[in-house]
Amino acid sequence: MSDVVIPSSVKVISFDLDDTLWSGHAVILQAEQAMLKWMQDNTPNVLANLSQLQLRDKKIQFIKSNPHLTNKISFARQQFLQQLFSEFGYSHAEQLSADCFDAFYTARQNVILFDDVLTTLDELKSHYQLIAITNGNADIEKTGLGHAFDFCLQAESFEHPKPHADIFEHALERLGCDASVVLHVGDHPVHDMLGAHEMGMKTAWLKDGSREWQQDFAPHLTIRHIRELT
Repeated sequence: MSDVVIPSSVKVISFDLDDTLWSGHAVILQAEQAMLKWMQDNTPNVLANLSQLQLRDKKIQFIKSNPHLTNKISFARQQFLQQLFSEFGYSHAEQLSADCFDAFYTARQNVILFDDVLTTLDELKSHYQLIAITNGNADIEKTGLGHAFDFCLQAESFEHPKPHADIFEHALERLGCDASVVLHVGDHPVHDMLGAHEMGMKTAWLKDGSREWQQDFAPHLTIRHIRELT
C-alpha cells in the first residue's frame, strides 16, 4: 500500500460510484439479466426473435438515432423498450416498458461493494463531508450507502455528464464551498480526474489497471483502493 496523505485543505471528499466503490460491469450485467428474465416471462416474442447481441445492437442503434437521449440513460432505456415492444405488436407498450425497466433498475441497485468500502466511508465521514457524483443511475439509498453521503448527483439530471463542468459546478453550489477544498475520487482519468481537475478540485485516481493515464497533469493522489484514504 502506498503512503497516501490527503491534503490538509480538504474538507469534502467526492466519490464516483461505478468501478470506484463496486464493479460497474458486474452490476449492469446482473441488471440486464433481470431485464431479460422479465422479457422471457412477459414479452417472450422479443427473445424468440432476437439474440442478446442483437438486442444490444438495437439499443445502441436506438441511442445513435436519438443523440439527445445519450446522457438520459434511464429514460433512454425506457424509450427503447417502449419502441421494442411496439415493434413486436404488444399493446400497452408504455406500461410494459415501465415494468421492464423497473426489473432492470431494481437489480441495478444490488451492488456488491469492494472490500472495506463501508468501513472506509464510515471512517472518512467522521472527518470529512462526503458526496457522490456519478454518470450512472445508481440510487445511493437503494444501494445501502445513503447514510454515508450527504447527497448524490446523477449526470442524467444535467445536460451533460462528467467531465463537463455542469455537475461539478452544481456540487460546489450545493456544498457552498470553493473547489480547492474538495477531493474527487474516481477510476476514470477523463470523466473523473479531468473534470475535477478543470474545476480546480483536488484529485485521487483509483488506478485499477483498466485504463492508462494520458492526461497532461498528475493527480494529487494515486490509490489502488479507497481504504488507502484512511
